[in-house]
Amino acid sequence: MISVIIASSSIVLSLMGLVSSDQSDIMFGEKVGVVELNGVIAESRQILEQIKAFRDNDSVKSIVLRIDSPGGAVGPSQEIYREIRKTIKVKKVIASLGSIAASGGYYIAAAADGIVSNPGTITGSIGVILGYTNFEALFEKIGLSPVVIKSGEYKDMASPVRKMTDAERAEVLKQKELESKQMVSNINTKTKRYRDIISFRKMQDKVNNRETNY
Repeated sequence: MISVIIASSSIVLSLMGLVSSDQSDIMFGEKVGVVELNGVIAESRQILEQIKAFRDNDSVKSIVLRIDSPGGAVGPSQEIYREIRKTIKVKKVIASLGSIAASGGYYIAAAADGIVSNPGTITGSIGVILGYTNFEALFEKIGLSPVVIKSGEYKDMASPVRKMTDAERAEVLKQKELESKQMVSNINTKTKRYRDIISFRKMQDKVNNRETNY
């Protein structure tokens, strides 16, 4: 699931062994750009900047996106997905999955031209979740009475100091279902392309009497 997480986290980006923005002027020959996405996906700016830099660098012929992430926020995951979709029109992008590439991590990988994974990689988990902690009982026990002044019905939705109303729960569910449909639609479009390619290759192998192993 693409998790909406309130936490102190970061995307760790590194460019390994091939190209960096600082080295691009002094390195010669054709290169492969490597971008690493590690940990919970909380923001996208650095990833987007490096993907754009590799896309605009003529000496970089393809990009490997190394993903080791359980997912994260919906917005940044969608931004990275769209940037990869834009980039594959110009250069090959291959997603390499580490120990885990779930939820938003898998969503981002699905945008690439291809996916390379280990047998033990934990991946999938398509969906969206919102979780929060309710402190209402604790506040009552210690004698605190939160006061909220709001300008709209849903302004303090998912507040940790009170129970969620039925109307708020329905609104949250509607939003999460919309986000989930966006994710599933994008992944289905890409996996259908993969299935079509595999079906074509199987047909070729059958015609050429070759053993199929896809």
